[in-house]
Amino acid sequence: MTREEKQRMYAEVAYNKSKGLLYLFPRFGKIATSVYLFQNFLAPKVLIAYPLKDIQDSWEKEFERLDYSNPNITYTTHLSLHKYKEEKFDVIIIDEIHLLSDAQLIVLCEIEKNNKMVIGLTGTLNVETEADLKDCNIPVIAKYSLIEAIKDGVVVDYQINVVRIPLDDKRLIQYKKKKTTEKQQFNAYTSVITKLQSQGRDTKFLALARMRIIQNSLAKLEYTRKLLRKFENERVLVFCGLIKIAEQLGIPVQHSKSEDNLTSFKEGQGNHLAVCKMGNTGVTFKPLNRVIINYTDSNAENLTQKISRCIAVEFLNPDKKADIWIVSSNEEVEKRWISKALSFFDEAKINYI
Repeated sequence: MTREEKQRMYAEVAYNKSKGLLYLFPRFGKIATSVYLFQNFLAPKVLIAYPLKDIQDSWEKEFERLDYSNPNITYTTHLSLHKYKEEKFDVIIIDEIHLLSDAQLIVLCEIEKNNKMVIGLTGTLNVETEADLKDCNIPVIAKYSLIEAIKDGVVVDYQINVVRIPLDDKRLIQYKKKKTTEKQQFNAYTSVITKLQSQGRDTKFLALARMRIIQNSLAKLEYTRKLLRKFENERVLVFCGLIKIAEQLGIPVQHSKSEDNLTSFKEGQGNHLAVCKMGNTGVTFKPLNRVIINYTDSNAENLTQKISRCIAVEFLNPDKKADIWIVSSNEEVEKRWISKALSFFDEAKINYI
């Protein structure tokens, strides 16, 4: 069965079920699947909701590529979904549905009751979100996995390299009122957290402070720079947890306060780009077969979305294999985060360095 045939098949499932979630691994073609769903109607009244306004551009470009035109489409963000609680549509599409906040999920539950067809789209899904959506009468009605996608040639094969770097224990850094190394400060937080947890006390804010040390790690920053030098003449997308780190890499950056470097990189210009809190979803970069992830937490959906940016098939590069580098500290807490975040991926394709 070709990819188009599978897209039509899942569109038919959505049409017949009328409410549910299409759990389709990133790069499968969720917009094309949606178009085949819309074609069951004559110029249907459609609402498409997505997490970021930039994603609208991806929908419109794909509609143009597929020669689909419908003047009755309304676009909105997850944040503005509440504005349409009283309005009725033939089809409602919630793109990247796994990113809905708790408040937005409540709004969706109200919308679901007032509309005949509500379809969620996602490429990544955890057990908790799946349960929440099922409670909202949007259960998983079709699933297309990474293994199937590689087998069908929808995405390319991949190799994940996890590099574990010791936190720096030489350079003194100002932490509040004293100077210490990042390793010493990390250990200090860990000692206090362990003590408080043994007393049954809340350690959430201390855990966040400790996490910031990993995000700010000089050791991880330097290793990321080393990788960029190694891949100097190749296209590389770097994901950072903090703007401060992205701006110290010495390459173009894209974040909420920067100039627009994303558009030109998407179009194939330039070799390197660092992004912070964007570029995970709804963006296609071609050509691109390598990403470096400077920081990740335990969220498997976020990591999967980052990795999926570089596993798209490229017809000018038929032998492409995605090369993913995750720069981690060797602290047990980050090891656990990454192990959990990599739960969607084949262990045989993960190399620990």
